[in-house]
Amino acid sequence: MNDNEKQVTQENQQTVEKLQQEKTELLGYLKELKAQFENYKKDSLREREQIIKNANEYFLTKLIPILDDMDRAFKEVEQSHSYKNFYKGVELIYKKLWKILNDEGFFKIEVKEKFDPFEHEAVEKIETNEHEEYSILKVLENGYKFHSKIVKPVKVQVAIKPRGGESAKTE
Repeated sequence: MNDNEKQVTQENQQTVEKLQQEKTELLGYLKELKAQFENYKKDSLREREQIIKNANEYFLTKLIPILDDMDRAFKEVEQSHSYKNFYKGVELIYKKLWKILNDEGFFKIEVKEKFDPFEHEAVEKIETNEHEEYSILKVLENGYKFHSKIVKPVKVQVAIKPRGGESAKTE
């Protein structure tokens, strides 16, 4: 082997060693980055759980006065044996509860005359010529929104045009 070949071989050996060293450094960096990412995922999950727990605690503390009012209402009816005052008290508590829920972005869906598939669920269809098709005849169950998201659609009875000769009820 001549000097030129020895020098090329030596340079190649140095390059291989340098590349192996860089590979080892990069693998170490990748392992460290992977471990940091795994820790980040765990921390993020823990933080999300804590946020949910804090939000629930915040909301539940807003409901404590409602529970206290209900306790007072039950004690009042036990002592006075009058359901008239109990009814009025429960009615006030109900309004107070709805104020808390509304303040948090929870609302009862207001029903209009026409069926809206985004807010309503037609659970009963009545064949009739007396009403415009897809008009709401009756609210069977209330529906609710949380901010703009429907959490429970309004269950309704809707009018449809008769398919045959006479009006008939179908489900």
